[in-house]
Amino acid sequence: MSYNNNWIVNAIKNEHINHYEYKDFYNVREIGSGGFGKVYRANWKNSHILALKSHNDSTAEKFVNELKIQRKVTMHDNIIKFYGIATDDQNYSSNKYLLVMEYADGGTLREYLRQNFGSLTWNNKFKMAYQLADAVLWLHNSDVIHRDLHSNNVLIHRGVIKLADFGLSKKIDESITSQQGGIIPYVDPKKFASSSYSLNKKSDVYSIGVLLWEISSGRPPFSNEYNRFRLPELILRGHRETPIPNTPKDYEKVYTDCWKFEPDDRPDIHEVVTRLGARTTSNITPRHNLSPSNNSSYSSNDDLPQSFRNKGSKSKKDIVDGIATLPYKIYDKNKKQKILDYLSDHHTTPKEIFNWLLNNKRDPNSFYVLGDFNYLGIATEVDKQKAYNFYLDAGDRDDGHSTAQYNLGFMCENDKFGDTLQAIYWYRKSAEQGNHEARERFDRLQRSDQKTVSLSNKYSTEIFDNYNIFNPYE
Repeated sequence: MSYNNNWIVNAIKNEHINHYEYKDFYNVREIGSGGFGKVYRANWKNSHILALKSHNDSTAEKFVNELKIQRKVTMHDNIIKFYGIATDDQNYSSNKYLLVMEYADGGTLREYLRQNFGSLTWNNKFKMAYQLADAVLWLHNSDVIHRDLHSNNVLIHRGVIKLADFGLSKKIDESITSQQGGIIPYVDPKKFASSSYSLNKKSDVYSIGVLLWEISSGRPPFSNEYNRFRLPELILRGHRETPIPNTPKDYEKVYTDCWKFEPDDRPDIHEVVTRLGARTTSNITPRHNLSPSNNSSYSSNDDLPQSFRNKGSKSKKDIVDGIATLPYKIYDKNKKQKILDYLSDHHTTPKEIFNWLLNNKRDPNSFYVLGDFNYLGIATEVDKQKAYNFYLDAGDRDDGHSTAQYNLGFMCENDKFGDTLQAIYWYRKSAEQGNHEARERFDRLQRSDQKTVSLSNKYSTEIFDNYNIFNPYE
């Protein structure tokens, strides 16, 4: 049995992934296909509508890759939810696995724009753009690059953007092949210049720029191009779509910045979200319905299996662990709202969780979440000193929480809770656990000639004695 097949078998047996029997699905019909395989619409047991996705690969490698990515990012409301896998082999020895996923009733973004564009206001378009960018921000904060963003991989469910298809996605620290993914107009032009160019976060930003133009126009990019065989060459030489008349200037500036040729000249996805968010109303959340009119009389959870609909049945510990996995950093302006949204989704209040945490400070996650509540002012007043102490409880241990360690470094550097030496120490501790942003900050501070060191501080002295900050990896 191959490694990938074995991984699936063990994940099922250890109940890390929900398993569905194929015999429990009925009314199965194909609704899409592509290079990855096929997508089916199916009813499951008591008429719940789900999507099943197959893969064409003879091995399970790409299937396992997408499965891992889906599990990592599925909590975001603008990303298609992953429920488990299905197989018709009860012994799990077959390679014929299907991803069981949320069904999007509105089809692809391309179809949705074609059918509804005339009814969309600029407020609707800004919301769509914001939701799409926020989903990609979630990926990037989770160290995932999509690499294949286009309007047939973005779905609509009851008027809400749902990012899909992670078949070509890669975790950032994994090798990226030279295979050209996606559809030509959406592909980073750097790829046309060199087939060995590794698609990266800024490649996703380029694709977002093209998608934002598509949302503004209602049609696919370069759909009127008479010579599509020359399109890569034209794009490489700077050819871009023409802005639509009456497009708000700030919206136009966002997407034209995104599709600049040099990656360093493009904004990162956090900046894109911030700029789009400045034009959306203050009550925008990723769950907000984009439809010009919403006549639905039923809950958006109606299509989910019972185990997923009944979020309120989760224990307080499960909810705390869920908060601890949210990828937003403490300085992200969206983090507080994301935590509040998560609590609302699970039918509990901030005060309930805060009180539970005060009585159940037992592991790194509970200390880390208490740190977030105090830093952000959730169910209590903002108290950064308490936040620092809770992050310290979470991070200063053998099984230290990586993000808590990152937050300690951030607070030492920016909130004056320590000197540069302490910030370097905590960034290093977090980086050793694979936190890429911590490594970037560590390297930057390490190169800085403006280090501050307070050897009168007992803690700093201990760090100084044990770590060579000038050659930290010797």
